[in-house]
Amino acid sequence: FARRAHQPDPSILSVVMGWGGDSKGKGWGKAWGIQNFFGKGFGGDFGKGKGKGKRKTDPEKTAWIGGLPENEASVERNKALVEHLKQAGECKFVKIGKSGTGCAAFTTADEVATAIATLNGSVFQGVAIQVDVWTKKEEA
Repeated sequence: FARRAHQPDPSILSVVMGWGGDSKGKGWGKAWGIQNFFGKGFGGDFGKGKGKGKRKTDPEKTAWIGGLPENEASVERNKALVEHLKQAGECKFVKIGKSGTGCAAFTTADEVATAIATLNGSVFQGVAIQVDVWTKKEEA
């Protein structure tokens, strides 16, 4: 019986799988030891990407956006708003939440100033939007 390199030794496999040992009806009690044998068990962390993580927003290059209707947040609206804001400069992304407010990231602080000056009060999808400086929430 010639074993291939990728096949485990049958004697090790029987111990790991819980076969053999005492016969008190606890044969499969050891079977979960296979998780320790293979590290995290079957599946592990395979296929999970690192993702983008949270984007760090530089307050100097971020504008506050408001005045949009509540509970109408969508990826399509955010993409359309990016295009609208590109009139003022290179808008990288927009994130508007369910509250109708959010932020827009630009590449430079000058573009933020231009966006505030030119797009504050502009009409986007039938609504006058507010564009202002990005400030962190003050703790009360």
